[in-house]
Amino acid sequence: TITTVIAGEHHGVRAPVECPTNASIIRVQFTPNAKDPSTWTHTLPPTHETAILYIRQGSVQIDNQRIPPHHTVYLTPGGEQLTIQALEGEADVLLLSGEPLREPIASQGSMVMNTQEEIQKAYMDYQRGFMGMPWDHALSDDEWREHVKQNPSRY
Repeated sequence: TITTVIAGEHHGVRAPVECPTNASIIRVQFTPNAKDPSTWTHTLPPTHETAILYIRQGSVQIDNQRIPPHHTVYLTPGGEQLTIQALEGEADVLLLSGEPLREPIASQGSMVMNTQEEIQKAYMDYQRGFMGMPWDHALSDDEWREHVKQNPSRY
């Protein structure tokens, strides 16, 4: 199992870049193991009131519940230990968790900002290609990296 800490901390390993908020972004890649299913654990900090797990590839099991690929799981808050078991060999998941920001929220479609004015500006920036270009979800990691290299964000 390969754990990549993008933001936050996992088992004493901190992300290479400090996050301006108390948040975690952790990618977990389960590798096939014919003898024993891969299991991964993480303790969610008690201050992280929001925790989401996205299953990018493969199927996993949490608390005896099977979660198929391309599904999102909303985890309950409370600083509990999360245990994920890969089913059928390979799996790839993304864990997002964090403290509430306690700021105003405005949302429209896929944009979430603090005000409607910020939403309109974000949509204009998106239409101008400032946030990179959309990609097909079926791209491999290498194809995605090439796409992002050819269509970089201007921020």
